Amino acid sequence: MFRGLGRMAYSYLLMMFRTKTALFWTLVFPLFILIGFAIVFGGGDPERIAYIVPGILTITIISATFFGTSMNMVAQRENGVFRRYRATPVSPIVVVSAHALVSIFNLSISLLLQILAAVLIFNIQINGSLISLAVVAFCGFFAFAPLGLIVGSVAKDMKTAPAITNLLFFPMMFLSGAAMPFFMLPDWLQTIGKLLPATYVVESMLGVMVRGAGLTELFAPLLVLLASGLVAFLLNGMLFRWESNEPLNFKRLGMAVSLLTLIYIIAGLAIPSLKMSQRPVASIESKTDMQYANARKWP
Repeated sequence: MFRGLGRMAYSYLLMMFRTKTALFWTLVFPLFILIGFAIVFGGGDPERIAYIVPGILTITIISATFFGTSMNMVAQRENGVFRRYRATPVSPIVVVSAHALVSIFNLSISLLLQILAAVLIFNIQINGSLISLAVVAFCGFFAFAPLGLIVGSVAKDMKTAPAITNLLFFPMMFLSGAAMPFFMLPDWLQTIGKLLPATYVVESMLGVMVRGAGLTELFAPLLVLLASGLVAFLLNGMLFRWESNEPLNFKRLGMAVSLLTLIYIIAGLAIPSLKMSQRPVASIESKTDMQYANARKWP
């Protein structure tokens, strides 16, 4: 099993590195996003940019898994690649695991390049340890990779896949604190945001990079990400489809959505308050709602 998994993951990597378009969107485009946000919203100020980077890294994780992993799975199913796999002893778990490994590899390089750009070009300071940041990034990968795989299994073809990914991507981006300050959201939207995995990625990224938090302090949000990722990985084998015309098992899909929602409901009740829901000191002292990036101190 592991030998076949390694070979399949290696073949997917070769296909990506042979495609210049895939390399651009995977590795280069996220750098443009980071630089653009840093200049437009950060004004080149390292302190402002330091508050922007965690959200950008989270958006990179979301977009790579939803638009990268899921689209690749749908395209391969539509092109008959999975049909050929079906004639071999390979199992659905091996197929989805190979896609997950490639996604994690690509994301690791992409995030590393973004962090290096933020540090070397904009001179931001990472207040926490790099080991803690790596653990947080892995937990984010682990939570989102199987979600992208589930979307890839559920979407019937390349026409429906973008609709499903956009339906998930934009709420996670805007309600998690990734695209805009979480503390500026109304309380009821913050409550909804706590049901999304991206919220816990942003909370953990901010904790390490801005507040200098250690893994012990971030135990709760990281546990939520690991638990949801583990459940989602187990559910992938149940939802995987070899052919586009295979009927989708809505009972299993409903169970998957219910289990993942239950995890985040429990998390929302067990973690009553997130650090990023508090206004930074500079914003508290201001007479107007300052943008998140303008904050100079964290409570």
